[in-house]
Amino acid sequence: MLKYNYLTGTPVYIAEERLNRPNSTGIPQRKADKLKNSGENCPFCPHNAHMTPPVIYDNGVVKIVPNLYPFISQKEGLGFHDVVIDTPNHNEALSDYTPKHMEDLLSVLKMRQIQLEEKPGIEYVQVFKNNGRNAGASQSHSHWQIGAQNIISPKIQYMYDKLKDYKDLTGKSYFDSEDAYISVWENALFKIAIPTDSLFSFETHIITKEDIPSLTEFSEKQLSLLAEILLKQLSIYKKYDSTLDFNICFYSTPKKYKQNSAMRFFSQFIPRKGNIAGFEFSTGCYINSVTPEALENLIKKEFL
Repeated sequence: MLKYNYLTGTPVYIAEERLNRPNSTGIPQRKADKLKNSGENCPFCPHNAHMTPPVIYDNGVVKIVPNLYPFISQKEGLGFHDVVIDTPNHNEALSDYTPKHMEDLLSVLKMRQIQLEEKPGIEYVQVFKNNGRNAGASQSHSHWQIGAQNIISPKIQYMYDKLKDYKDLTGKSYFDSEDAYISVWENALFKIAIPTDSLFSFETHIITKEDIPSLTEFSEKQLSLLAEILLKQLSIYKKYDSTLDFNICFYSTPKKYKQNSAMRFFSQFIPRKGNIAGFEFSTGCYINSVTPEALENLIKKEFL
């Protein structure tokens, strides 16, 4: 069920069945460690394929299945909620993927986003990864999620409108503004960059240098460059804290705006160091205790 909070206008998906999700990250630590190492009861391991719904796609490395406990109800016509199991190996971390493995994953994410955007009524497709308990993951086996919505959320619409206003006013993309980002590493197409107004401590983005509106528009060569820089970003955070929980969010232009978009594809990396609390919940304001300049110095001196 989809409702809108009266006081804030925020969409809320009511999904009671998600209370029944199995959770390998919230059980007692010793037992969790044992299960993590063995994958004995993991629904995402190949030997437990019977524990997930019928496969949508499987190339032997990356597999897509419908989420058994969806927050978006397909039956109610609200959209689709997929799980992308990005490795058959229970203990393999995203930061340890080969460039080819990461390219294959990105190619599958692109393919599925295209498929979902073509479905009637779908307005926006959100790709994201929750890694670790503090980031909201209920399973320790590496996976991503895709939520295909029949709405454009207020956040995405606001983001698109702000980027369009900026381009209309200045004649250039916000992503090219030196006032908006501090670049710390780059390749031919992408930059790892620190937002000068980031909401979260130690947050970085991967931004494109060209006007490419969506993950769906990347060529194979461009996906290989995205894989390269994503692995570089992960290596930076692994050196900072190898046990770090994090979220990765891919932002694409809503499909109805792609043709003349002022929005580019970008990826947001959110380290879960100190979760949001009462002040953030009550005011909608955020506290960032690390300046962009301090983070720039740390990354360049210690982790590159």
